Amino acid sequence: MVLLEAAVVVVILGMLVYGTAMLWPRLQDEASLAATRGEWRVTHYDAKGVTRVVLQKTRQGAASVLNEHVVATIPAGDPAYDEKFLAAMSTARERRALFEAEQE
Repeated sequence: MVLLEAAVVVVILGMLVYGTAMLWPRLQDEASLAATRGEWRVTHYDAKGVTRVVLQKTRQGAASVLNEHVVATIPAGDPAYDEKFLAAMSTARERRALFEAEQE
């Protein structure tokens, strides 16, 4: 009787290990897919006298940045700062539309 119970326990443990081994790759794929999902946003920030216009991919509902593309770097003292900044923001918006279209 003890031998039969031991055999049943071994079979149940084997089934658990097999089930876990079969589900693990699926869970990994879903986790990597969830990590690549997000939304693109156009933003800019100033650092050390330079303005960077960037396109950032952020996770929905979170503040973490998954990816960032620098569109332009403009020195703060540049005489044509306004024109360059507006052109860079426009370019960033176009890229966002392109990335969103590719994502779908």
